[in-house]
Amino acid sequence: MSRILLTGATGLIGGAVLHRALAMKTDTEWVCLVRASDEEAGRQRIAARLGRFTSVLNAQRLAQRVEIVAGDFTHADTLADPRLDAVTQVLHLAADTSWWAQEKVHRTNHDGTLALARRAARMPRLDRFLHVSTAMICGGQPPATVDETLYPDAEAIHLVPYSASKAAAEMSLAARFADLPLVVARPSIVLGHTTLGARPGSSILWVIRACDRLRLVAGSRDGTVDIVPTDWVADTLVEMLARPALAHRTYHLSAGTSSRTRWSELGRILDRVDPAEGPRHYEEFSARDRATLHRRFTEVFGMDEAIKVAMFRALQAYYRFCELDVTFDNTRLLAEGFASPPSLAQYIGRCIETSGEIVDQFREDFGQFAVGSTPRRDAARPAPALPETMPAREINTRPPSQRRGSISS
Repeated sequence: MSRILLTGATGLIGGAVLHRALAMKTDTEWVCLVRASDEEAGRQRIAARLGRFTSVLNAQRLAQRVEIVAGDFTHADTLADPRLDAVTQVLHLAADTSWWAQEKVHRTNHDGTLALARRAARMPRLDRFLHVSTAMICGGQPPATVDETLYPDAEAIHLVPYSASKAAAEMSLAARFADLPLVVARPSIVLGHTTLGARPGSSILWVIRACDRLRLVAGSRDGTVDIVPTDWVADTLVEMLARPALAHRTYHLSAGTSSRTRWSELGRILDRVDPAEGPRHYEEFSARDRATLHRRFTEVFGMDEAIKVAMFRALQAYYRFCELDVTFDNTRLLAEGFASPPSLAQYIGRCIETSGEIVDQFREDFGQFAVGSTPRRDAARPAPALPETMPAREINTRPPSQRRGSISS
């Protein structure tokens, strides 16, 4: 019998994984490590997240089938709970997804992951440690197609601290835990749900909708974005845990060449599913052209609220990602018989149908960090705080104590 320890169950992908796994009604036991004062508080957090995928009553029922360990994964190596000793597999999804809090993000995503790995090394039955990283470990200057064999480069320039911390965690896991049965899954951009649309969470969806509303494309209209749906990522992770053997240690959970989305194609799809906003003719611009973006954003959304100023700053950063025009190869995944991901064009209509206002979707994702704003509901994952600027070259994968000019205690 499999006994799986899941971190990040209260996040978007973690909730999707847990809902999918529990709906399958197998004899697999799920143990969730949840930040909470006690087990019951942790169970209620799990139920709240599952409620994004099913009815409130069913979410409560499903949550009863999960074992809860109240604790913080960043201190997992101090947990003596004997229930952890029977774990056969770990699915590590928990992370600080903030973009700008560099030191805090590194402590959580790098140091915290190593703490979990130290606890996992003491699990006598462990046969797989599935670490969920990001395809953007490639850094901010990737080739047009990123191969799954790519190993993180300590000198790579990253656009945000989040991807730098994930790259550093991969390198440290490989260097310090050679005996750990490690498999790394690297999702690309995770957006929407193929049947529920925006209901489970609107993270990132507001970006695509804002770019569409502004009619601005960073780079080329024929450029691509590598986007996959939440439910496909969850299904793939569940299946990766179920497989008795995997051929490789690293995989991209990505759209690849067959399912990537071109902006020009997306515009045609949106004209059909959202004709009131058409016809769409996207203007090309440079993501570093702040003046053009500021002018267009002010015309479309206005700058009359703090939440809109924060949204403008966040959109600047996202446009830099979009301008990369990068595809993450998923040959390994497909060669082993995993299902090919749906393209965004196949389910963007459902996302639009279930969406509210763009600014409200941004508020759910980022709003708790916008001055003078109040989040509509408790977002299940931490949101990025936004500075005025963040030079990309200040972000690398070296631990803070090893960076030039740093002071170690």
